[in-house]
Amino acid sequence: MLFQKLAPSPALSIVRFSDIDAFRPVEFVADARSVPLNLANFHTARAAVQLPCCQITLLRSFPRIVDVSYRAAHGVVIFQIEEDYDVSVNGLSVNRPTFIGMRGNVDLQFVEPRGSLHAIVTLGAGLRDRQWFDAPDRLCPFMPDPDALATVRSVTTGILQTASARPELVQEPRSALALQEGLLLAIDEMFRSSRTPEVAGKTASTGYCRLVRMIDEYVAFHAASAIYSADLAEQCGVSVRTLGTAVASVRGMSLHRYLRLKQLWSARAQLVKGSDAITVTSCARANGFHHMGEFARLYRATFHETASRTLARARGAD
Repeated sequence: MLFQKLAPSPALSIVRFSDIDAFRPVEFVADARSVPLNLANFHTARAAVQLPCCQITLLRSFPRIVDVSYRAAHGVVIFQIEEDYDVSVNGLSVNRPTFIGMRGNVDLQFVEPRGSLHAIVTLGAGLRDRQWFDAPDRLCPFMPDPDALATVRSVTTGILQTASARPELVQEPRSALALQEGLLLAIDEMFRSSRTPEVAGKTASTGYCRLVRMIDEYVAFHAASAIYSADLAEQCGVSVRTLGTAVASVRGMSLHRYLRLKQLWSARAQLVKGSDAITVTSCARANGFHHMGEFARLYRATFHETASRTLARARGAD
């Protein structure tokens, strides 16, 4: 695995997490909000190297739902380092070699059934003339030529390994510019030889994303209330069936499971603060659980520990 070949250096920062409660606050700083789908053997890692006019970030993800708000004035290019992955982006399945280009303000909703290795190249002000992005504020998926994608992957991993083993080459301006230009030329060719995939249902997915955002807002505003699908559908102005289809498309699960997962993670977020004023019962009720037996069962099944243990650990009493 690539991360096993990398070590931190003056030119390469690496952060590893084996605790979801430590990872989530750091993730919020980057305008990302993940809901893990499986906490068994949780681990994630992020590496970053800064070149003169762009930054390369490598992320080892995990099974999750994640909302990301990109605010990239000069553009972002995202691609997978490994071949074996299965990702849904804004309700559109991406299970073949694909890369994403975007510029401006773009909100993405990912579902990753299993972890994968992402590379994210964030462009700086000096790279506005690359002419990769025709329209701002819009997600643009591309299907690359396999050889061009392989070259970009190889150049990217080579830069990361250089930053790890020979940090002085990244810190010296002339060699850093040479490394950057090699990457940009490879990405140039990947864009030149790519094509836009024929995506069925693209218009429908836009509407489904809007419905999921409405659900999220409604649940956040009515956190302590019992939420019924019929009431939620009426609030959104669609049928229950349409609402269920939207959640299945964008979030990869049933409406009922999604609502419960959001409520459980909201409860956990409160418990891990360790406030003396909170109890397990009050936290459960504040997040829409009015049957403590059900809450206890679902909490333990999701987080592999009891809610009382989470609270005690947060208070330093575990």
